[in-house]
Amino acid sequence: MLRAATLLLDNDMWSFTPKINRVIKIPSSMMSQSWMGSDFSNNDLAKADDLIEQYTHKLLSTETHDGHKVYVIESTPKETAPVVWGHEVVKIRDDWLILEHAFYDQQNVLVKQLLTSEIKPMGGKLVASRERMQKADKAGEWTDVVTREVRFNIPIEAATFTLSNLRNPRE
Repeated sequence: MLRAATLLLDNDMWSFTPKINRVIKIPSSMMSQSWMGSDFSNNDLAKADDLIEQYTHKLLSTETHDGHKVYVIESTPKETAPVVWGHEVVKIRDDWLILEHAFYDQQNVLVKQLLTSEIKPMGGKLVASRERMQKADKAGEWTDVVTREVRFNIPIEAATFTLSNLRNPRE
C-alpha cells in the first residue's frame, strides 16, 4: 500500500501523494499551509533548526517538573531572519526533551502550541511519545503525533532519501 510521504532535501520540501501518484515540490508560498491536513505546517517540519540559527534566546525562568529542571526560553527572531513568528517560547527539560513550544504572531498573540503529554523510554533513550499541536483559536481541534517505536544508530542507505525512493520506496 502506498502512503503519503514527505522528503526534505537541503531547503526544499517534496511530497508524494498516492491519490494522484505524483511527487510535488512544496513551493515556499505553501510552507505555512497545513501539512497533510494536520495542525502542523509544512514549515514546522522543514525548519527544525531555525529556532537555533535564526533567533536570539533569553532564559525567562526555570521550573521543576517530574524531578527535572525545566528551562523556559523566549526566542526572538533576528532582524534578517526569514521567519513568520513574532517570538516563540519553549519549555525544555534538562534532558533536552521539549515539554511545550508556543508560537506567537507579531502582535504577541498566541497562534498555536505544541504540548508533550507522554514521555517513554524507546531505543535506550527517553522520547516524547505523544505530542499535540493545537491552534489557539480552535479549542476543540488538534493533531496528536504518537511515536510507538524508535531505533537509533541504524544504518540507512543514502538512496533512501531521494525523490525516486519517495515515490517507489524500497523496503
